[in-house]
Amino acid sequence: MEKEVKVIDYGFFTRDGLDFEYHVSGNAQGEALVMLSGNGGDYRCFEGDLYKPLSEYFKIIRFSTRGTGKTPLGDKKLTFDLFCDDLKGLLDYLNVEKANICGFSDGGNLGMCFTVKYPQYVSKLAVFGSNLNTRGTKTGDQLGIIKDHRIYAIKAAITKDPEWIRRREIEGMMVGQPKLNYKKLSAINVPFLNVFGEFDMIKRRHSRRITKAVKGAEEVMVLNGGHSTAFRKTDFLILPVVKKFLGV
Repeated sequence: MEKEVKVIDYGFFTRDGLDFEYHVSGNAQGEALVMLSGNGGDYRCFEGDLYKPLSEYFKIIRFSTRGTGKTPLGDKKLTFDLFCDDLKGLLDYLNVEKANICGFSDGGNLGMCFTVKYPQYVSKLAVFGSNLNTRGTKTGDQLGIIKDHRIYAIKAAITKDPEWIRRREIEGMMVGQPKLNYKKLSAINVPFLNVFGEFDMIKRRHSRRITKAVKGAEEVMVLNGGHSTAFRKTDFLILPVVKKFLGV
């Protein structure tokens, strides 16, 4: 029978007038490991994948970003810069001075933005299927994102339905964002792991340039892998790579 992950703390912290849902679990004596979900995913994004095996070694911290899980959307435009401040607020609330970060897709984008903005909080950074800006996304995929965003925007304008407004704002995170570049990324001076699929929605040359921008960065391209590589082939490929990178 598979062992359940121990819950250390679950609740809400208040920042900017909003109550943010958070979850702490795993090894209470281990180093902090922040796991950041992809676009639209709440704190449970990693459950059943890297989350459970890594919980044996780390105190895993996750939270639901604005408009996901039980965290309200609020009335501010969603940006990675704003999310960086939200994440800093969570770490300060939990008295975590330094943490490892793993992020998938937009979670990886947030991890990179956060490490650039608040480097003193980060020990190691691993990203999966992440990009610095929209130019890194394959044209067909980016056009699909723009199309969905326009549909959500029209429905939100017509119906005033909070759910369509929420979808519009979250999808909008992928339209014109993030706004990093290779020069900003090169300021990162912590161990960095970049994992992406051979057939990822992120352009391969963009992923490889991300690796080259960070001194000493490690890179893994998963053959036949797609954008959600972090959630497939975990046991025999991704997990060993991540465990070695994190030193367990």
